[in-house]
Amino acid sequence: MADKKPTPMTAPSLIGDNIYLRPATAEDMANTHHWRMLSEPQSMGCRPMILWTAAETAENFKKHERSATQQQFMIVRKADNVPVGRINFFDLNTLNRSTEVGLIIDPDERRKGYAVEATRLLCRYLFKYRGLNKVHAQTSDFNEGAKKLLHKAGFKKDGVLRKHYFWQGEFHDGLIYSVLAFEFD
Repeated sequence: MADKKPTPMTAPSLIGDNIYLRPATAEDMANTHHWRMLSEPQSMGCRPMILWTAAETAENFKKHERSATQQQFMIVRKADNVPVGRINFFDLNTLNRSTEVGLIIDPDERRKGYAVEATRLLCRYLFKYRGLNKVHAQTSDFNEGAKKLLHKAGFKKDGVLRKHYFWQGEFHDGLIYSVLAFEFD
């Protein structure tokens, strides 16, 4: 008898071809804390980064675990149920029916399509099951990987935040991308 793969413990709408999304736990946050440290943390955002330990990251997550306006998901490879990234939505605006998304992929698992698939899965969920009209993301003009990811996931560039990121002694532009429900297939 052939081995049967375990069924992912998540909503069917969050299962893709190669990955699935499941709600993150404090333990996940502690176990994947090093991903941010292996990347250059301050290059990933326009706000000052607080450098926490893995235990502090888990404790902070417990305090803000999830709400109607934000949630963290683990990106899990279906083939072996190994987490390869995290994706989240935050600042969900119920009046405008929009939210911002962000993600991080294990540096050893980048350029394998997981980020694009996870972004599309989360967008599909947010449009179809949360009734949103717009999903947006922000990145710096020097983050070529994020720009390519957003384009591949169907996002369009909305605008530029001039000299919005301070990185390595210089100011860089911030870029705003979005995808609307009617544009999303």
